[in-house]
Amino acid sequence: MSTSAEAREFEALKFRRAPVVRTVSVLIGVALPVLAAAFMVAATSDGSSQIGLKAAAMLTGTGWDGYLAIVGMLLSVGALMGIGFVVCWCFGREFTEKTEACLFALPVSRRRLAYAKFTVILLWSLVLCLTSVMVALLAGVIIGLGLPGPELLGAAGKAWCGGVLAALLACPLAVVASMARGYLPGVGALVLLVVITQVVTAFGAGAWFPYAAPGLWMGMGGAAAAETVSPLQLFLCLPVALLGIAITGQWWKDMQISSG
Repeated sequence: MSTSAEAREFEALKFRRAPVVRTVSVLIGVALPVLAAAFMVAATSDGSSQIGLKAAAMLTGTGWDGYLAIVGMLLSVGALMGIGFVVCWCFGREFTEKTEACLFALPVSRRRLAYAKFTVILLWSLVLCLTSVMVALLAGVIIGLGLPGPELLGAAGKAWCGGVLAALLACPLAVVASMARGYLPGVGALVLLVVITQVVTAFGAGAWFPYAAPGLWMGMGGAAAAETVSPLQLFLCLPVALLGIAITGQWWKDMQISSG
């Protein structure tokens, strides 16, 4: 193994065989759009049940636009949680399974291996979010929204972007999973991020907080709040991801075998 391509192939092989990756793929790729369709049915039904009222509160539009907005909301949260868990597992497993010593014997730098992990995760995330949107379109037809037309490309693309931004924001969790030498600390950091996001949003600063901006843009704070999120505020997700990737790569380069 002497090239970046071989490093990616090595990581992709481990990635494909992981049960956690398959589970998250099913949850985000299939279960999430099905849940969005269920919310749409509940929101547009004539009933006054609690779930129907809560689902109706999520609607920021009618028909396909409102439905795809729900898909985007769920993706902006679900992708962060699911992909974030995979990021924590992918980087933390080397320590919990006591395989980090084997990394020193490979004829490729550990930083290159870390970047290969990120490449595999992000490519998987792009395809997974696209799959989720495609399944959502099929589910929309099944629940009676009619056949989607070209005019829905913008709404569908926005929902996909919500998932992609969430995937980028999951990258810094690798820093915690690596430095703490295990995926559970990374998962703890993920939960803490969700709590902090709620607090920051409650104080009205969510648009400038990268972990809150995608959800607000999708409409989680209402249609009015979604319109206040600027492209610059969404762009902040990219430097956050790049910083997390860079710090992780440097830490893996300087990694030492634990004496514990």
